[in-house]
Amino acid sequence: MNSEISNSDYQLAVQLLGRDPRTPFAVKTRCGDGSPQVLIADPVFLEDGIWKPFPAFLWLVCPRLKLLVAELEQQGYIRKYSQQLETDEDFRQRFLSSQTQISAIRIEMAEKIYPGELPEHIREILTETTIAGSRDFRGVKCLHSHLAHELAFAGNPIGEDVISIVGHCSKADNCSHLNKGGNLE
Repeated sequence: MNSEISNSDYQLAVQLLGRDPRTPFAVKTRCGDGSPQVLIADPVFLEDGIWKPFPAFLWLVCPRLKLLVAELEQQGYIRKYSQQLETDEDFRQRFLSSQTQISAIRIEMAEKIYPGELPEHIREILTETTIAGSRDFRGVKCLHSHLAHELAFAGNPIGEDVISIVGHCSKADNCSHLNKGGNLE
């Protein structure tokens, strides 16, 4: 990632992510209280001398949103959106357009990172997968990824609907002081 990240943002982002990241990242969006909300990682990274694609390069780290989205997943919204992709042509076309957008962003970023010509197998994975890293464009794998996409770049109809249900973070939500369970520390 070419963007610089402050040590305090890095530490808070890692805490919110719950693990050390395998690839460089930057804060893409922030919650109302200024804490990291969506992280953007490199869509390709070097590991043990081998370049690897990383299509799920947007990470939702806001504890409030993560909790609320997990509740939606438990309520069957993954199945709801998968069915909507099958039955609603307008929704499906908007979704496919958003995935084309995110593929182009990943490729552009990867071409800036990778030394030389981007290999075809990496280009294929970054182009032929959804924001959640799935090759199934008619199914929904992870609402967190779709919401992260919507917050970071807009245009994802699944993420757009999710944010309309859970609402944007405000300063009063105090997201940086929520623990992984979504409770105030």
